[in-house]
Amino acid sequence: MTLGRRGRRLVCCEPLHSTLVIGPTQTGKTTGLAVPAILEWDGPVLATSVKTDLLRDTIDARADRGNVQLFDPAGSTGLESASWTPLVSCHTWAGARRTAAWLAEGASASKRGLADGDFWYAAAAKLLAPLLFAAARSKRTMADVVTWVDTQEEFGVRNALAGTHERDAINAFEASTGRDERQRSSIYTTAETVLEAYADPDVLARSRTAGIRADELLSGGRHTLYLSATVREQRRLRPVFVALIESIVEEAYRRSAATGRPLDPPLLVVLDEAANVAPLPDIDVIAATGAGHGVQLLTVLQDLAQAHDRWGRDRADTIVNNHRARVIATGTADERTLQYVNRVLGDTEIRHESSTIGEPGRRSTTVSSSFRPLAPANIVREAAPGSALLLYGSLPPAWIKFRPWFRERSLSRAARPS
Repeated sequence: MTLGRRGRRLVCCEPLHSTLVIGPTQTGKTTGLAVPAILEWDGPVLATSVKTDLLRDTIDARADRGNVQLFDPAGSTGLESASWTPLVSCHTWAGARRTAAWLAEGASASKRGLADGDFWYAAAAKLLAPLLFAAARSKRTMADVVTWVDTQEEFGVRNALAGTHERDAINAFEASTGRDERQRSSIYTTAETVLEAYADPDVLARSRTAGIRADELLSGGRHTLYLSATVREQRRLRPVFVALIESIVEEAYRRSAATGRPLDPPLLVVLDEAANVAPLPDIDVIAATGAGHGVQLLTVLQDLAQAHDRWGRDRADTIVNNHRARVIATGTADERTLQYVNRVLGDTEIRHESSTIGEPGRRSTTVSSSFRPLAPANIVREAAPGSALLLYGSLPPAWIKFRPWFRERSLSRAARPS
């Protein structure tokens, strides 16, 4: 994947090594790196889009290469949206448990201020798993799951689970419903927040069928799936987006494990505004292991304060460190980001030499050293627009230039196929 230019030369990361781009809005990180990456990718693409520019600037090129699907559950783009239901992965008990955990983890990104948030979201996932499993096995929809949660239905769920003969699922449901009334009510309330998106009739309507399937996206073609949501819709759609992305990455890992080789052709995952649209709970693991499974991860953040707020300080540091390439766009005023760059690059030694002339024929020279940061805050903040500081593995830092797709002939030609 090409990161930018240094002079006339292209600067690329090693094949499939994860890349993190940090920069405030209007610094060119989407038009200059994310869009070119999608235009040049020779394999399947999974991309999130907050503003329609990423979608608009790449959809024609991708449609010229393979099947293109857009998942826009709230109808924000005005384009036709494909449908997807979490139940597609819930026909097995293991799959239902994974899906419930993904939905809960996506919702728990908003758990700040909730006492014992980890406990309540874990308990909600334990409740949702048998509900999702029962709905999938009895050919119901997410509308039924929402109704079961809202009404705290037990009889219908027990009947559906009885037909599965899956004792672990039955026991999990009985454990959730057998709690004391106060705790049980809190768990159901938390489950309602996890499924909040499905209270929207538009979202619910686009969850009735499994039009989007991970196996079809990864069938060997150059297919593309876009996930789109406006800024105002991000919070409530996070659980849905997280579960969908995780199901596709899980399928990529499963195929790689089955063959013992990375996915071929590899999958490009572009997470624009990753902390807001799809804060994956295991993004640090994907960043570290994706290359070995044929998954190229491109994560885009506004600043490190955003990452610390979303994943916590320790996890945020791990997420950053697990990306092989870190691209810091200019113009950032975030203190955490500037401190990180300063800390990683360290100081450089400056030698000072002074001479003293005394009595005729006598001269003394004194040599001293001082240290100053290699990248003072103002250097990163005030660098030329469109430029970025590249920190790559153990290599020395380097300044690069983004490649806005509309200024590069090859990219603009690719974006507008005849």
